[in-house]
Amino acid sequence: MVRINDRQAELLRRIADGDTLGSAEAAPQWITARALCARGLVTISKRGGVFIATATDVGRYSLEHGQRPEPEAEPEVAVATGGRTRSAVTDAKKLIECLRAAPDETVRISEPDEKTRAAYRRAIHAAKQDGLVPKSRVRCYTGRSAGDIVVRLLDADKPDETDWNRVRLKERKPEVPPEDLHQLLTENPAALEVSDSQRERALRFLLALNMVAKKHDQEVRLARRGRHAKLGYRIGAAQWQHALAEEYVDSRGNRVEAWEIARFTYRHVTPTGKLRLTISSNSAADKNVWIDEKRRPLERQIHQIITDVSASFADAARRAEENHRKWLAEMEEWERQEAEERREWETVLEAARPKAVAMLQRHTLVAALHAWHDAQGLRQICAVLADAAVAADANGDPPRAANLRSWCATGLALADRMDPTIDPASLGDIDFNVEPGPDDLRPFMAGWSPNEPGKDYSHNPLKNWLSRAPGQRIGRLVEFVELWLWPVYQR
Repeated sequence: MVRINDRQAELLRRIADGDTLGSAEAAPQWITARALCARGLVTISKRGGVFIATATDVGRYSLEHGQRPEPEAEPEVAVATGGRTRSAVTDAKKLIECLRAAPDETVRISEPDEKTRAAYRRAIHAAKQDGLVPKSRVRCYTGRSAGDIVVRLLDADKPDETDWNRVRLKERKPEVPPEDLHQLLTENPAALEVSDSQRERALRFLLALNMVAKKHDQEVRLARRGRHAKLGYRIGAAQWQHALAEEYVDSRGNRVEAWEIARFTYRHVTPTGKLRLTISSNSAADKNVWIDEKRRPLERQIHQIITDVSASFADAARRAEENHRKWLAEMEEWERQEAEERREWETVLEAARPKAVAMLQRHTLVAALHAWHDAQGLRQICAVLADAAVAADANGDPPRAANLRSWCATGLALADRMDPTIDPASLGDIDFNVEPGPDDLRPFMAGWSPNEPGKDYSHNPLKNWLSRAPGQRIGRLVEFVELWLWPVYQR
């Protein structure tokens, strides 16, 4: 069978039995369902915004036979019907090896020609058909016909689809040709926070930086346009923040930040002609700043800028990988604790069930005893009433005798209904092994909820007992001492 854990196998059986996981309560199982979908065991659709999971023929076959259906034998050499060649299989093996060794298990081929693109298509197809992709991984691929080729392996159990969708959609967007960058910056002057005297120089610097950055899989972009135009910087598949601004000083010669100029419009500021370049990610640890120096203007720091950005990107990738590993470890620890808590809860529940059944049996017998005593008492009263009716007849008072006999008949009928030894209140019609409910189990759960794994914080037995009427409190006092106070005293 496909190598899946017990939790995935149980979910696959549920889906095969007809559970579509469309309810809100099944949302925690959607990630596991996507992992099964990546292995071809289920299909997932979201028509109308509703999550629908359906078992495939392969998934049902795997559940029934314990293994996937055997693939049809295919020749190693190309045939007229379009079979794969040995070179495609060899390329596929090399591709998988490169993916496993690459950072983030990602391979990117920038601006491939048609021959290279076709070779990668064949290798990726061969890797899928021959089962070369590790079973613990899911192969993702974009760039089949246009754009850069990006191939990535994701964790089959917990695929990071959010980041992959960001990469995939970004690659499908048409890129602005390098020769249009000048036009874009000219049409959107708000992107350059410089004075008019430095605008042309800033434009030339960005074009030169973009030309060198292209050789290192980096690029200057325009993130926004119009009145709120903003620069952006692409490095690999990541989009970083990018700003080119001119430094200003006030009347005292102190440097003034851009936000201060926008907020305090009355302040007199003077442009210094010194440019400052900032490239950073969302993290403050990846912020890089370069400033015009007297002997080294920004134009002479372009190669150093590319080197520093590449190093920061590598550090950010390492931190992201480390954070991802920590997140996976935390999720595994959380799942372990949840499973341990469930096992402990099931143990407590299993021990509480016979105690609750015994308590219900005792209460039923006590109630039956009280009912039997009441029935016997009624019959004794009815016997006295019958004697009184006979005496009334002897004394010549027929109306009184008739009234007493009516009370006697009603009392005997009520006694028969209350008597647990005869129908309809017979104990023979009450199941001895009664199934306890949540409220019956709660006194024996040692603080656990009887409905689900977790503590029962909402239940306060003392408060509930005190909320009863005075007569009910006295009637339940013995039970309260037996169930709650006596165990506490024994500790």
